[in-house]
Amino acid sequence: MDWKTTAFGALLAAGIGFAALPAAAQTEKVAISMASGVNFVSSLVAHEQGFFKEQGIDADLKPVPRGNIAIEALASKSIQFGEVAHVTFFSAVTKGIPLVAVGVGSRGFTGKMVASNANADRKTLADFKGKRIGIQVGTGVHGVFQMLVKKAGLKETDFQIANVRVTDMPTAMASAGSFDAVVGWDPMMQRIVQAGNGKEVMSARDFEQQADITYPLILITTPDYMAAKPKMVQGVVNAYAKAHKFIRENQDAAVRIYTDYIKKTGADLDEATLRVMMFEVDKFGGANFTEGDLRDMPSTAEFLVESGQIGSKPDLAKIVDRSFGDKAEAALK
Repeated sequence: MDWKTTAFGALLAAGIGFAALPAAAQTEKVAISMASGVNFVSSLVAHEQGFFKEQGIDADLKPVPRGNIAIEALASKSIQFGEVAHVTFFSAVTKGIPLVAVGVGSRGFTGKMVASNANADRKTLADFKGKRIGIQVGTGVHGVFQMLVKKAGLKETDFQIANVRVTDMPTAMASAGSFDAVVGWDPMMQRIVQAGNGKEVMSARDFEQQADITYPLILITTPDYMAAKPKMVQGVVNAYAKAHKFIRENQDAAVRIYTDYIKKTGADLDEATLRVMMFEVDKFGGANFTEGDLRDMPSTAEFLVESGQIGSKPDLAKIVDRSFGDKAEAALK
C-alpha cells in the first residue's frame, strides 16, 4: 500500500520513530524496520511488552514508508531486519539482492470491496462485469484483485478500472454515479459504509478465501547476518512469536496498545475501527510460516512472473528459512 494513503503518513514523513528500550546488561542493539499501518502491531507489542529485551535485544524500531526502503537499508547494513510484503521480497531477490526470510511479522489481507447503494445487491466480481470500479493501481490490493480476477476466469478489461487513491474514495463515493464500487482498505472503506454511501459486498476474508492467500508480511534479514548471528535471529523471531501469542490471548490490551500509539500520531481513528483492522482476518496466527503461507508464496510468485512484474520465479527453498519460526512457536506450546 502507498504509505501516503494511510493515517500514519504524517508520522512517517516527520521521521518520528521509537526510542529503544533501555538496554539491559549484555544486550545487543538491533535495528528493525517497522512496516506502516496495522501490520506493525506485532513489533509494537513486542517492544511495549519487553519481549525483545527478554531475548537480550535492545530493539531500535524504525518506521519506514515502503518495503523497498527497508531492503535498501538492509543492503547498506544500516538495519538488521525488515518487515516487508512477500511481493516486495520476491522482487528484490530476483534482482540479486541477498535476503532471506526468517519469520512472519504478521499476515492478513486488508482489501475489501464496497459497492454503491445502487449496486448493493451484487456479491461477486462477475456481478460487476462492465461496471466502473475505483482502485489504487499498483498497490498490493490491486495485485490481489488482479489475481482474483484471473482465478474467476475474468480479465481486468472486463471492468472499467479507474485509478483513484484510497484516501479519496470516501469523497468519490459520496457523489452518486462516480463509481459502481471501490476496492480499498480501512479505515476508508468503513467510513464509506458508516456515511451511508455504500455497502461492503466483499470482505477482506472473502478476498483471502477466494484468492487462497494469507498475505504474509515477511520478516527478513541478510544471509550474512543470519550466518554470523543465528542466536540474535532466533531471539528476534522469538519476540515476534511471543507478541503474536499475546495479541491472540489479550485482544483488548493489544487494541489499547495500538490505540495509544495511533493517538500519539494525531490520527483520528477510534478503537472500534482499529479493532476491525486488527482482527477482521487472522493476522497474528504465529511467527512461523504456515501451510497457508507456503501455498500463497509460490502462487503469488508465479502470478508475478506471468504478469511480467518479476523476471523469474525465486527458489523458495533458498530464500526462506523456516527453522527459526518453527522453533519459536514450538517453545510457546
